[in-house]
Amino acid sequence: MNIQEYISSGIVESYVLGLASNEERAEFEQLAAANAELMRAKEAFEISLQQHAFDNAVPPPASLKQKIWDDIKLEIAVLPVADKPFNETRQSVTPVRTMGFAKFLAAASIILLIGSTLLNFYFYSQYKSSVAKLDELIASNQQFAANSNVMQTKLQQYERSFELMKDPAMAVVTMKGEPVAPSSLTTVYWNKQSNDVYLLVNELPKPGAGKQYQLWAIVDGVPVDAGILSRNEATGLVKMKTIPKGAQAFAITLENTGGSKTPTMPIYVVGKT
Repeated sequence: MNIQEYISSGIVESYVLGLASNEERAEFEQLAAANAELMRAKEAFEISLQQHAFDNAVPPPASLKQKIWDDIKLEIAVLPVADKPFNETRQSVTPVRTMGFAKFLAAASIILLIGSTLLNFYFYSQYKSSVAKLDELIASNQQFAANSNVMQTKLQQYERSFELMKDPAMAVVTMKGEPVAPSSLTTVYWNKQSNDVYLLVNELPKPGAGKQYQLWAIVDGVPVDAGILSRNEATGLVKMKTIPKGAQAFAITLENTGGSKTPTMPIYVVGKT
């Protein structure tokens, strides 16, 4: 079995996303256990899914924090510090009040004031701790909701991609790596009825700063621009430009950001139709 053709068939994506049949899963696991290249392709696709989810996280609505507060019904009672521990009224002091009793009242007042301050500090510390834990819970819920939404969107996109792959009008063109990038591999899905073109990047070197990959359709020996590949489109089936009828081959070059009117050498991958 040609392992490159097996990878480009879309089985890696089907297996990771849980869309493969039981027979396909069993066959894939048996081959992956004996083939390091197939296992690397599986791990690379899993990493790309996870990275894409983090790169495209969607912030939750600002009202989420207030809603969590309302649901938890957090009630923290903070005891006020009394300015005066006793409700003192001015009365005439009779000579029978002794100095020792006055000292006792003063000491009791100081003790009560210190106790009240300590209680306030304790409850304030508890309040700050509760707020910190609540903020952590909100942040965790926000991240979970964002990741869940992103993954749901990506799964819908992949399901759509697989439907396109099954179209009987779709021609599959495998583009293998040239000497500049021998391990590279991409697949073109070309609808010969509508001439719509989709690109699946199986393996391409990461482009440097200010660079983008550009797809070309070779029509009557002349390269025709079929679209550029953005950095965030490195995974999944990407819709490219509609091309003229009669393409004999497809190729990818590395161009400056924004693309080029004519291809720049060297060619990274090429495949005949």
